[in-house]
Amino acid sequence: MNAYCRTAIFLFCMIMPSLALADLEWITGETPKATNEKPGSTIIRDAPGEENHSMTTGNQDVVVSLLTTCTKLINDYPADSVNYFYLDKNNQISYYAYFLIKPSSRIHTVAVEWFAPSNVRIAKYEQAFRVGFVDRLLTLQNETYQWFLLDMTLGMDHLNPEFGQTGLPRDVGLYTIRLTVDGQLVGISFFYVKASEKKPAPVATVAPEPTASAQAASVMGNLPMMQPYSKAPISKTIPGIQ
Repeated sequence: MNAYCRTAIFLFCMIMPSLALADLEWITGETPKATNEKPGSTIIRDAPGEENHSMTTGNQDVVVSLLTTCTKLINDYPADSVNYFYLDKNNQISYYAYFLIKPSSRIHTVAVEWFAPSNVRIAKYEQAFRVGFVDRLLTLQNETYQWFLLDMTLGMDHLNPEFGQTGLPRDVGLYTIRLTVDGQLVGISFFYVKASEKKPAPVATVAPEPTASAQAASVMGNLPMMQPYSKAPISKTIPGIQ
């Protein structure tokens, strides 16, 4: 092997480790020493670009917009939003869910389960939804969905078997409502049941009626002064005058 070949092999062995080290530093996110980057600069390879504002959720096909409990439904919409119910005041609890599903040709099964404070299920209601491509479409931020409504009502003093109710929410405590779509949990709601609604004591706005003794003392205080009375005899002469 001549001197020229030995020199080429030596230079190749010296250059290859530096290139390998530079590649490794690019993978780990550090600044390769073989580049002309300033020592103070930092490169983060996994940081998203500023133009990327997309957000991801656990299930891109189902997006829950509104879950609430209320005292009643009017025209399939909640009349209010309440999560405290009282045994001596309310006789039912209504549930309302508004959610979005990506258009497809499949049928989705939605289930709502109610659990008492003891974790005993008191109701289970299922409903099937067919997602289409023509009706109830809603486009939000360039994403097209189909919207759906689901509502149900449980009685507090009576059962509503049409909604799968098997128990009454008569136990005081925290109740849980689970919403699932095709077996996947997509929302949780909760509400409280209390024994009675505590109302503040009324504030008196009229002065109380005076008692009999107070009235008598008031009358005596308004009488004119009486003439002094003494049992000593009245002297017929003036002292010092004969």
